[in-house]
Amino acid sequence: MLTGTAGLLRLLAEGDSRGTAVLVDLRDVPYAENPLFRHSIVHLLDNFAAQFQPEVVDVGRYAQVFLFTDTNAHPFIAKLKAVAADFAEQHMGAPRFSIHHLPHEAGRLSALLKRLVPVGAANAEDEAEAPALSAVEHQQLAGVQKLAVYEQVLAGADVSSLVRESPVWRRTPSGVWNLEFGEVTVALDHLERAVGTPLRRDPWLLEQITPVLDRRTIRHFQHEPSRLYSPHSMNLQWRSVLDPLFLDFVRDLTYDQRRNLIVEISAIGAGLTAEGLNEAIDTLRLWDCRIAIDHLSLRHEEPGYLPLEAVDYLKLDLMGIGGEGAVPPLPDWMRTFGVGRVVAIHPRDAGVLRACLGMGLVLVEQRDRPVG
Repeated sequence: MLTGTAGLLRLLAEGDSRGTAVLVDLRDVPYAENPLFRHSIVHLLDNFAAQFQPEVVDVGRYAQVFLFTDTNAHPFIAKLKAVAADFAEQHMGAPRFSIHHLPHEAGRLSALLKRLVPVGAANAEDEAEAPALSAVEHQQLAGVQKLAVYEQVLAGADVSSLVRESPVWRRTPSGVWNLEFGEVTVALDHLERAVGTPLRRDPWLLEQITPVLDRRTIRHFQHEPSRLYSPHSMNLQWRSVLDPLFLDFVRDLTYDQRRNLIVEISAIGAGLTAEGLNEAIDTLRLWDCRIAIDHLSLRHEEPGYLPLEAVDYLKLDLMGIGGEGAVPPLPDWMRTFGVGRVVAIHPRDAGVLRACLGMGLVLVEQRDRPVG
């Protein structure tokens, strides 16, 4: 098994290489300099190649060599041509590739690897009828292209035009609703309209774009520090809390601004682990920020590994709560945590709001001040 460019160059120099090598270069692909987008394309190509079991060698940041010694390279090459054609139809720069028959063209491949420059399109002698990509492969390719479109929009967008503030209200014993804090998020519906491509119905795309949205939200707070003159929250993945961008942001805040910052971490975030969550929460506590756990539901009968002693708020999705029917009970662990710190998210009508109040909840997130 080869270990990187050096091992491949040794193999070529020794004249022991046999078969076909396909060099794929991503430099012309839009946003290839973005690791998130580049890795998505690499993962897609690796999935295509896995059907034919080549040996794969990463060459620098933007290129890969696929070595076919015991199998025919033509089906993989045909898929690359189909990918290039699809990118061209979307008016996007496509991955470029060249084909090298070994050992006869080992010298040419070595020269390209040493220079690490973009290479030309496929050799004409290797023309093969390109079969259509499978439905799954088309879907994967479409996902990568959608990600590129979102990257393009976010790169040039004024994030202040995409953010939305959603108030959280607290009901006093006398029945008065006062503002507790404001949640600041990127309005996904606004973003979808700007791009013209659904995001929320595509879990893979949403997972890929969320770290980008996190970074843009952090930068929005950096550019508008006045938001933290009063309590406001931002939604972040636990990994984003550990990102140097966030740490640089909180380092520049005053103590009062840090106390006014509430970071909401999803209880169902991708890749969430007890260790990762604890590390993120420890970091937030170190910087005096407050913490909310988002996307909980009445189905969460146990807290699991949530470190409740370090958490300030729980945010409860209201699925399953009917306005007129039986009200599901609030889990015991949430009652123990404190009904005065559980936020009911967007009750859809007055009946659901009454159900929330009947459970003892006094915090409600909705656009307008509640009545009742």
